[in-house]
Amino acid sequence: MPPPENTPDTTRRTPEPPPLEGPHSEMSADLRATKKAAPKAKKVAQAKKAAQAKPATKPTMLSPQGAEFIGRFEGFRGAMYNDAAGHCTIGFGHLVHHGPINGTEPAEFKAGITRERAVALLQADAGIAAKCVRDNVKVPLNQPQFDALVSFIFNVGTGAFTGSTLLKKLNAGDRASVPGQLSQWSHAGGRVLQGLLNRRHAEGVLFSRGTYV
Repeated sequence: MPPPENTPDTTRRTPEPPPLEGPHSEMSADLRATKKAAPKAKKVAQAKKAAQAKPATKPTMLSPQGAEFIGRFEGFRGAMYNDAAGHCTIGFGHLVHHGPINGTEPAEFKAGITRERAVALLQADAGIAAKCVRDNVKVPLNQPQFDALVSFIFNVGTGAFTGSTLLKKLNAGDRASVPGQLSQWSHAGGRVLQGLLNRRHAEGVLFSRGTYV
């Protein structure tokens, strides 16, 4: 029997057409945004991966913080003086010669030097110490550790460092022993000097904690 007139036929429904993906549709805009963002996200991911793969920079010279660290212990003196061990010294702990002032020193030093000249001498002297670290330390160092060793060598000399138990233990991977080994070098003239003790402690803290105290 046919359905009555004006009665809707619910037996069949025509499916609605899918939404168009024209240039102004919402779906098309989302797809375009996703495609546009994909290359940028890929580049960011690649940059992060490259940064992680890049090895840390190996220190090769004394840092500005390290120079300030050394300067605090050395102090500036424009005229020659005999240091705690009795050696002729000038500027920021620049060794003129072993033994006390005796009148044979260069005319430049006899006349006294400026702070700028003392800084140049400090940099040159620290360069020798830095080279000693580069040539003799076989384990990786960060910048504070490098600076701590440069400060130590600047104070005690390259020969003392290269023949030290400190260097042997460090090259064997025993980093934890370094502060204690540094503290062994607090003597001058056969007695412990508080100034050297303070410096060795600060170098040990710098090496182990990275703190420029």
